[in-house]
Amino acid sequence: MNRIFLLLGLLSAGCTGATGPDVQEAESDDYGPAPAFTLTDQSGAPRTTQDFLGKVWVADFIFTSCPDICPVLTAKMAALQLQFPSVTYVSFSVDPGTDTPPVLLAYAERFHAQPGWYFLTGPVDDVRRVVVDGFKQAMESMAVNPGEPQSIIHGDRFVVIDRLGRMRGFPEAQGPEIGELIARLQ
Repeated sequence: MNRIFLLLGLLSAGCTGATGPDVQEAESDDYGPAPAFTLTDQSGAPRTTQDFLGKVWVADFIFTSCPDICPVLTAKMAALQLQFPSVTYVSFSVDPGTDTPPVLLAYAERFHAQPGWYFLTGPVDDVRRVVVDGFKQAMESMAVNPGEPQSIIHGDRFVVIDRLGRMRGFPEAQGPEIGELIARLQ
């Protein structure tokens, strides 16, 4: 039944062929605009959402002292950067109190980040607004025992953003969808 209403909606919107631009737009997921932000990159330079307009970019959410999923996410971003060098990559630190620009720079070097990959940090309230409110990803510090590493719950999906600054997907890091989505948007 929903397909009938979708078809009727496309026809009433002026869609006349299965390959026209209206159908392509209807088939593409669009989760709204990427959140606006002004944060600081690993070199200490300010970066805003405007810096990435006109580019396909991939965002992830990490912290440099993470012992488990963050190195996996960062290694996947490094592999994607080799596979899709014209795409921009943005890693948001979910531990901005620890992850200062020099710490992020060392982390970027550890993973052989190339130009076009930005590691962003800033005031915790600004980062939380971007990550939680904007990208709809988890970000919560957990109480730990003294002497234990910081424990932060955070999103483990990538966000793929198109040239217009629209979020187009939230693929899993280890799935094939990330590469397929990037290839489709390039």
